[in-house]
Amino acid sequence: MKNIILGACLLAALASAGCKKKKTTPPPPELSVTLVDPGEAPREPLRYAIPPGTVVRTLLDIRDSEATIEETEDSADAFGVLPGFKLLMHAGPTVPLPKGTRYVLRISKAESVLPEGVTERQMKEVEQGIEALRGMRGRFDLNEQGIVVDADVPWAQGQERIHPRVAITIGNVRSAIATIPLPREPVGIGAVWEVRRPLRIWSARMTQVTRYELTDRVGGRFRVVITVHQTAAPQVADLNPQLEMHVRSYEMHAQGHALADLSLPLALEASLESSSAADIALVSPEKTEPLMAARRSVLRLVSKSER
Repeated sequence: MKNIILGACLLAALASAGCKKKKTTPPPPELSVTLVDPGEAPREPLRYAIPPGTVVRTLLDIRDSEATIEETEDSADAFGVLPGFKLLMHAGPTVPLPKGTRYVLRISKAESVLPEGVTERQMKEVEQGIEALRGMRGRFDLNEQGIVVDADVPWAQGQERIHPRVAITIGNVRSAIATIPLPREPVGIGAVWEVRRPLRIWSARMTQVTRYELTDRVGGRFRVVITVHQTAAPQVADLNPQLEMHVRSYEMHAQGHALADLSLPLALEASLESSSAADIALVSPEKTEPLMAARRSVLRLVSKSER
């Protein structure tokens, strides 16, 4: 793919953090949790307590259920093909920390799900990106709230071949859905908390708000309803030295649920359906090219403990 792909990095794919060439000081907490409603009494703290040696195998499947994109050959060449994909990941064995858990997350298998009508060149580019994901791994330190407080993810290998949107999606799944972040305060059924975080997709700035509602808890297992809302204000983003992306409007909304276990680093199951709409223009010295896009996607995640 063109220069736009050069901005993707494995650190974003697995850690949902910024690109960096070497690890220096520990990064700040990747997110903060705001309690909106404590829920009904009785209220108790939710805290992860993951036994040492825990291993979890997770299957992640994300694909478009519907997509409408008004584009030309130039815009398709700039953005590349956004594939659906299926990943088999392994987390663990876990190692206890003074106030949390350490684990290594590995992508042991990766497959692409391509839309109809792609060219042979586009198929090759997608496969190069999927191939770069296979075998990737990173170390994560979770605190008792399920928030990553430190990470070490080598990303040099294959960073230029991973589609930026795929990288951001995987990072979001890991931090917002695969491990449910928890509030500090005690909560009861009906409790609502949310996480607000900035994102960059290519170089466009976006805001994401993820909201969780506790609907059930039995012992260490709990269920939440999840809603995700992404928005972008009108802005100009650089795709490469010769091409700008003028964002007129962008919005994504997703809703679903997850079942998690406080003794596991990854959720047992999760399901999410999303819809997005974008109105942008690609601006080069020669011309301005409008682009409208709408997508509906489905996410499925299923985990199994192997301890």
